Formats: sequence, structure tokens, C-alpha cells
Amino acid sequence: MTFLTPIGLLALIALPVIVMLHLIGERRQRQVVPSLLLWRNIPLRPEGARWKMLPISFLLLLHLLVAALFGLALARPQLAGLPFDGARHTAVLIDQSTSMATNEAGQRRINLAMDRARSLIAALRPGDRITLIGVGPQPSILAEGSAADSALLNASLDRIRVGGVGANFDAALALGEAALDRSHSRRIIAISDSANPPLAPRRVGVPFEWETVGTNQANRAIVTFAARPWGGKLHVYARLANYAGPQFSTTLRLYADGALIGTDIIPLAPDGEYELTWSLPGSIQELQAVLDGADALPDDDQAFLSIHTTRPIEVQLVSVQPDLILRALAAIPGVRVTTTDPLAYNPAQSTSTSLTIFDDFLPLAWPQGAMLLVNPPTGSSLLTVSEQTPRQIESDSLIQRGILLDGLSFGGVNFGSVRPLSPVPDWATTLLTSQAQALDDQGNIILAETPLVLRGQLDGREVAVWTFNLKQTNLPARLAFPLLMARTVRDLTASPPPASVALGASVALRPDPRADTVALIAPDGRRDLVARQAAAALDGFTIPGFYHIEERNATQVLYTTTIGVNAGSPSESRIAPQPAPPIAGPDRDPGSAGPLAQPLDLWPWLVMVGLVVLLFEWMYVLGAFDRMAPTLLRR
Repeated sequence: MTFLTPIGLLALIALPVIVMLHLIGERRQRQVVPSLLLWRNIPLRPEGARWKMLPISFLLLLHLLVAALFGLALARPQLAGLPFDGARHTAVLIDQSTSMATNEAGQRRINLAMDRARSLIAALRPGDRITLIGVGPQPSILAEGSAADSALLNASLDRIRVGGVGANFDAALALGEAALDRSHSRRIIAISDSANPPLAPRRVGVPFEWETVGTNQANRAIVTFAARPWGGKLHVYARLANYAGPQFSTTLRLYADGALIGTDIIPLAPDGEYELTWSLPGSIQELQAVLDGADALPDDDQAFLSIHTTRPIEVQLVSVQPDLILRALAAIPGVRVTTTDPLAYNPAQSTSTSLTIFDDFLPLAWPQGAMLLVNPPTGSSLLTVSEQTPRQIESDSLIQRGILLDGLSFGGVNFGSVRPLSPVPDWATTLLTSQAQALDDQGNIILAETPLVLRGQLDGREVAVWTFNLKQTNLPARLAFPLLMARTVRDLTASPPPASVALGASVALRPDPRADTVALIAPDGRRDLVARQAAAALDGFTIPGFYHIEERNATQVLYTTTIGVNAGSPSESRIAPQPAPPIAGPDRDPGSAGPLAQPLDLWPWLVMVGLVVLLFEWMYVLGAFDRMAPTLLRR
């Protein structure tokens, strides 16, 4: 026997205390007798002898027994080595895709799956374990534990949220197999509505069960909703689908910026589709389509679309001769440029600037946002530029790297004389360089590189460096120049989010570098704050509707936008259960260790016996047994 909390044995101090209380509580009883003559010859009890006599009584024994039971229970004793045949570890895969929100007789399919998972938790035996895995586009472990952790396991089920196009059961099976303990008898149980696209045949290494929840139901949905600005107009497209069921006539309502702008009567053929197009004013910001589907899955009866083609980019150009760069920036949509003379430049005034371009100039301190450094001069403490004789760059010696320059042709470009960075900063990666033979200090011929375009991050700032002088090169006269400028500006600055995403998707977002936090505001008003660094992959899109995104620092909101989140898709809106996927496993777990020696907790039994003894003692004190005895004797 072992004790998990040996300090609980201190409660056994109550045993001598109970004996002491019984000794103190013993009192002489007064009796009326006709004479004391009979007691004269009886020797008197020596003083203090009463303390040496233990007043053993039935009531004292009951009190000592209760104290001993509760004292041992506090120490949490265990018996080790008791065999439990086939202690199991079960991985439960719970489908969280959008179709699990389908209503089934007053409750959703996900609730049926959760009830089944709760029954598996309630059936855990001593030594058993269970791992709960949510299966969406990216499966994840929700909780893991034993029967003693049932409250935690059930609480994790309450936090399950439905929403996501697709359930990645292939990855979930791999995650489930990896999470199972080989010392247990392992198995995997998948709970799904089987409304997902067919899975490829697969075999797993442990016993596998597929349980289907839900019944065959028809569904109507908006499966596509998109828009494209063209010629000052907004061209909108929607595709509706009727999955199973008879001919269905329904109504589609179109809202622009919250106002109803159109109503269409739609005839949907059985297992058919219907397409609509609209030509709307280009000033619209938000679109919503609502279908009167009258079915069990209302989430895909509406679609949302945010219309934002560009993200405003505030550029500060610090240059004495800004004309060449201004012409290239003018061709980039959404860019607003402010020019500043280098003598008048103040970094403290750049708080509202998304990108600062320094042409043939470097400041005393870096600004907050992204930077493009063109022909950085020598003598700066921020960037080391070689003061040696500039190197003459030949176009046939160029080497390109990275996707930023992919497809750009620099053939025939004369970069002139370039002063290289010496050394190249460790935070920068060279994307365009020139290689040429040169002599080292000992007169040996070496292959020297002259970086021309560099890209990197400096203390959290996005930075690009062009080491050549635009006024001494013919690059501005080539098509590669505006393309290089546009790509560099887009690569350095934050990009706008998509107009819409599928439910449960993760949005790749590059927030403004000046932002501290990104706020994601759900359609139900829930507000989640994430750090700017963590917002690169923004998720939490769990309900359909318009989500608002705010990028802010300590003093101001830098940027706000909206994303439409939609539940309708051809893979999720077909909610009729399909046959179970062809996933096979062995009849028994070959990795099981057989009967296992698992500890048995004794403290619940000790507490139970102690409560029974207390009840017996209570009835004894009240004389319940004395009153019951005559009745029992008469019978």
C-alpha cells in the first residue's frame, strides 16, 4: 500500500484526542441510598487513578473507528499491483465541420456527437484513458485524461465550436494514433455525420470504429458569392444549389451596405444549380445574399462579401530629386505619397507613414514603419557603406534569387558604379547581386559580389535596400523598374485581407508594422485581441457573417477592414450522410500489453465506510435500536 498524500496521516492525531475527551467526559453518577455504612470499608480510589483506566465503551470504539477511516482517507492510500484486464486508451475523433450544425429533431448533429463522447467518458474504468480530438480543416487535441478527469473532459466538449469547410480525417487519424499510449489497449472511434467527401481507403494500426450521427435531409445553399470591380461598376456573381429533394422555388434577397436592393424568385431543380449576376454601383462596400432555404442547415442560406480592392498605403519619400521614384509610385493603386526634403526630415513626424523611402539619404534614427533605402550614402552609423572606389556593374554578371524578382528581366540594364555594403548586414538577404573578378589585398584574383537588392527585417521593421543610384542607371527607362517598385512596395507594406473566406479558415494577414495589436470583432460582438506578431495567421472565424478587423497601437486605430465569412460550399452543404469511409483496422490492438497492474484508490471506500459508521453511531445515540428491538421480537 502506498499513500499519495502522506501528510494526511496527521489527521490520526484525532485518535488520542478522542480518548482524552472520553476521559474528561466521564462523570460520577449520584445515587440515593438508605445508608453509607456498607461503603465504609471499601478502600478509596487513589487520586489520579481514574486517568489510568481507559473507559472502553461501544461509543468510544465507534468514534475511534470513524476518525481512523477519515484520517487514512486523507492520505489517499492506493493498492498497487491489482490486475485490470485490458485497460484501454481511446481516441475519439469528433467532426467539427459545418454540416455538423444541421438540426436533427430539435438539436444539432454536433450535440449528438457530444452526447456520444460523454457516454464514452462515463464508461471509463480505473486505468482507462481517453483523448478527445476535434476534426476540422486542422485537427487538434481538445483534452486528454482518465475517469478522474471527467469534469475537465466534459468541459472541453462544451467548448467545441462547429465551423469549417472540410474535416481532415487523414490528419486526425495520424494524430489519434500518435496520441495513444502503447501500454494500453488502444482504439479509435470517429463520430461524424458522414457528409464529407469520400475518403481514400486506408488502414490504421489500431481497432477503428466509425459512428454516424444524423439522418438523410435535403438542403439548399449559396455555394458561391463573388464580386469584381470593372469599368466603375461592381459585377457580382452567385451560385445556388439544391442538394436532393424535389423541385424547390425560393427567394433570394440581395443587400448592399445593409439596404435591400433586389429580390429574385429562384426555381431550383432537384440536385440542380442556379446562377445569378448583377451589375451594381462601384461605391458599394458590403454585400449580403440571403436565401429562403427553409431547411435544416440555415448557416449556408446566406453569404457575405466585403468589397475592398486595395489597402491605402501612406508613403513618405525623402529625396532631393524625387521625380523618378514618384513616377513609379504613381502607377501603384492605393499609394499616397508625401515628399520631404532630407534637411527637413524628422522621424517623429512619420507616425502615420506606412512606408518611408530614403533616396541617397539616411536619417539619424530609423522611423517606425517599413523602409526602402535607395543608394544609401557613406558615413552613416545606421548602415555601413564601403568608401572604396565604386564597382562597375555589368548586366551579364547578375544573379537573381527569391520570388520577389521572379520573372523580372534585368538584361541590358546598366547599374553604373555602385558602392557595396561592407559588410552585408546579417539581417538582410541578397536578392540581386553582381559577381566579378577582383584582386584581394595580397593581389590574388577572387570572385567578388556586389549586392544590388537586399531584403530583410531590422528590429521588426520590413526593410529593402537598393544599393545603386537611380540617376546613374538606365533602369527607370525599362519595364522592370515600375514592376520592381510595385513588388517592393507591396512586399514591404501590409496587404489587405481577402473579401471573403470559408468558415473555419485561417487568414494570412500582414498587419501594419506600427500596430501593437489586432482586434477581431465577430458578428455577435465578441472581440478578440491578438498581438501583431501572432496575427500573421488569423483564425477564429467560427460563425457566418461580417468580421471587422482593427489594427491599432497605443494611441490610434491605424486600419480597419471587413471580411465576409461564409458557410456554404459544395462539400459541406450536401448534408445527406454518405456510407462510412473504407478505413480498416485490426480486430484487437497488437500493441496492447495485456493485463496491466494498475493502482486502486482506497480512499473513496474508506470515506463510504466512515459515513456508514457515522450513521450507525447516530442511530445508536438516539436509541433507534432500543425502540426497534421490541418490534423485531414481536415479529
